[in-house]
Amino acid sequence: MSYPKFAVVGHPNKGKSSIVSTLTLDDTIAISNKPGTTTKSRSFKLKKGDKTFYELIDTPGFQRPRKLLKILKEGNPSASERPKKVQEFLDNYCGGDEFRDECELLRPIMSGSGIIYVVDASKPYSKEFEDEMEILRFCGKPSMSILNYIGSEDYTKEWDEVLGQYFRIIKPFNPLKATFSDHIDLLEALTHISPMWRDDLKKAIELLKEYHNEQKIKIAKLIANATKEALSFKITKSANFFSSEERLKEEFKAKLEQIEKRLFNNIKDTLNFKNSAFKIEDEPLEYNLFSKESQEIFGLSREKLVLISTLTSATAGGLIDLAVGGHSFFLGTIIGGALGFVGANYGYGELSKIKFLSNKKIEIGPIEDANFGFIFLNRAINFARLLLNTSHANREIKYKASINDNLSIRKLKKFATLHNKFKDGKDTQKDLQNYQDMILELLN
Repeated sequence: MSYPKFAVVGHPNKGKSSIVSTLTLDDTIAISNKPGTTTKSRSFKLKKGDKTFYELIDTPGFQRPRKLLKILKEGNPSASERPKKVQEFLDNYCGGDEFRDECELLRPIMSGSGIIYVVDASKPYSKEFEDEMEILRFCGKPSMSILNYIGSEDYTKEWDEVLGQYFRIIKPFNPLKATFSDHIDLLEALTHISPMWRDDLKKAIELLKEYHNEQKIKIAKLIANATKEALSFKITKSANFFSSEERLKEEFKAKLEQIEKRLFNNIKDTLNFKNSAFKIEDEPLEYNLFSKESQEIFGLSREKLVLISTLTSATAGGLIDLAVGGHSFFLGTIIGGALGFVGANYGYGELSKIKFLSNKKIEIGPIEDANFGFIFLNRAINFARLLLNTSHANREIKYKASINDNLSIRKLKKFATLHNKFKDGKDTQKDLQNYQDMILELLN
């Protein structure tokens, strides 16, 4: 498949590299508010295996547009002669340093790339930008303009009036806040700048949607496997080397935290996050997996946990399943009568008892707290949702917990049933697949 190429151009420090980073899902691209960070044109492809969706060229900003435009206008060339004048400029002026940045940004355009011109619409329009736009019009290539918003002001209206004289498509796009839907929306806009790229871009959009869905399926599988691993985890040691109950429990908790850390790193890798710093806001994921705060933020309430635990047991014994009919008769009685059952069998807030085995070994695990599965699961889903909705240009990711607390009792009971199977080692491959499908539904 052929693929479209676009040169991302504009004034220095208007967010060109941020846009390239966002659209290529690449957080290794250097981004800075310091002028001159990009000094050479660099090509970045969005790929999956041997399939390239499209290519973007990150370019330096214009430095001497007025002087360059004066050269291009010599001889008053006609519209049909203007691209040739740009090529003559590249041939005659690009051996030295005077027009180094202009040469870097014009070469890929004259080699066949389309133009994405970036402006900062949080700053007022000024006449100095007209020289840049006029130079780009001389190139005679399909083009669109992106309105980036680096600051808090909005000068969209005055920019629209000017940009509309030079570009067929004008699209607002904030690369630091862009979601996957914004990404697709921008690509849809690009399909309209040239008929020759329309079909290839539409194919790229479909491939990107498939890729995004595959990433979510992979993440759901990672979370399902890690949750099963954590819920079924045990430590067995020789009784001869047993030092203290407290030390063994601390080792047990540390191993479970390692499982979570490995899961989070795998989610980052799946979504191509390599260099981003994860800045925690309101500390939801900074809390320890076993902290009281984590239980309050990510776990179920004691009442809800008692209810689903009771219903899970009742269904197993052939008793009435209140969740199916949505009724609440005798609910208080059932919850009250279930407290002893939950305390004895689900260990609300308990870690795990240490068992002395017959072969002079001791064992701790699996974890007894029925809430742990929901805490582990909710933390993972929140982390995955965070990254799924974070731009690769955002280098300081702020995180805030958002728990899906409106799940039905029926759905929670299904999760609890599978958690119990994972703990007991009685799950089947079908159970694990069902669990993965339920997680994918939450991610969607």
